[in-house]
Amino acid sequence: MDKSALNEEEIQLWYKWKSSFHSIFGRVIKEMSEHTGLSEGDYGVLDRLDLLGDGSLRQQELAESMDWDKSRLSHHLTRMEKRRLVMRKPLEADRGVQVIITPIGKSALDDARPIVSMAIRKHFLDQLTDLDIESITKLAERTKKGATASCNAPTP
Repeated sequence: MDKSALNEEEIQLWYKWKSSFHSIFGRVIKEMSEHTGLSEGDYGVLDRLDLLGDGSLRQQELAESMDWDKSRLSHHLTRMEKRRLVMRKPLEADRGVQVIITPIGKSALDDARPIVSMAIRKHFLDQLTDLDIESITKLAERTKKGATASCNAPTP
């Protein structure tokens, strides 16, 4: 048997995992968007600016934290600037750009956080037992370590 090929049970497990994640994530984003007008990307930008940068980050750092390319982030920030959620400021020391959350953006983020928290609780956490939480935590840690190890492995 070819170890690289998935059997039917493994394929079904993968699709169930993916479908479950996408379904939960989609419901959380839908509730947030309906109540706040923020998109998933808006929330991601605002949340990272607040948590990782205490209100501001270099644009390159923000792109890396979101796993977005520079072009995608730049276009998204342009739309967010038009709505006054963020502002960009060129850095004097180098060619970098600082992205700064505005008071309007901070207010939108503060309004969105409890909605996101309630949606995560309703669509995910309330469905879990203590044993589920322990298992998911272990699985997430193990798969993250495995992904990090395989990304850092030397190429033959």
